[in-house]
Amino acid sequence: MRKNWGRAAVIAVASIVIVLGLVFAVTVRSGKPGGAQWLSAEQPLRTTPRTPSYSTAAPTLTTRPTLTVDSGCRPGQGPAALDPVSDATTRRVGAAWDRVERWLKANAPTTAASLRPPATTARITEAQRRIGVALPAELIASLRRHDGVSGIGESFALPPFHHLASTETVAREAKVLCEVLISNGSDDSIGSWWHGRFVPIAVNGGGDGLFLDQRTGTGRLGEWDHEGSVDFDRLPTTLTELLEQTATALETGGAVLGGYRPVVTENRALDWDFPR
Repeated sequence: MRKNWGRAAVIAVASIVIVLGLVFAVTVRSGKPGGAQWLSAEQPLRTTPRTPSYSTAAPTLTTRPTLTVDSGCRPGQGPAALDPVSDATTRRVGAAWDRVERWLKANAPTTAASLRPPATTARITEAQRRIGVALPAELIASLRRHDGVSGIGESFALPPFHHLASTETVAREAKVLCEVLISNGSDDSIGSWWHGRFVPIAVNGGGDGLFLDQRTGTGRLGEWDHEGSVDFDRLPTTLTELLEQTATALETGGAVLGGYRPVVTENRALDWDFPR
């Protein structure tokens, strides 16, 4: 069972910040970027002090590797206008949100209060421009319902702990991840660790989260691990499907994503429990 200390650990991890532009490392075993953690965009930046080194050895000159394949990163070059969102997509996303909101208001009002108001078309378009890739229709429809959530803490999370990103967080996370990807210079990391046509949509406060894959324009739902690799196997195919499955789990108390069940804390907030 994920207890309250689990939430505290997530929040604690979220307080670790690395200065933008220096946030990269290469793990010895995998050769992929890692060893760094990012906050959600709403958190302040600060540096972590390092222990001084007193070695007198001469520094070893190294050459940073350079990508020889396209990373897909096009910051600031996204389309100037949003793609049309069909009425069917708007209705389906809206119906899922209706169910989620209804349950939260009745059972977890603390979490319900964390849902932000709708994002304006201007804010969504600016996020699209900044990340450099067209946003999927279902993400646009969801942002028009709620511009993410406020903070991490007891805010609404898609199971088990992915907090929906605001338009600002979407843009900032995409920027940081592309900077790390390019700075690392490893061709093998393109698409396996991150890709410039991935659109981050939710964060866990520890450097990981959910994204929509726009390499083929389908917006397939995936999960990234900043110390590992991306994964598509554990999740439904789309954001809309995950919203619908979340709503069903809330309404029935049933399991989602292999066993996570909704529980309400003493503060009348939603949590996700994994029974052992």
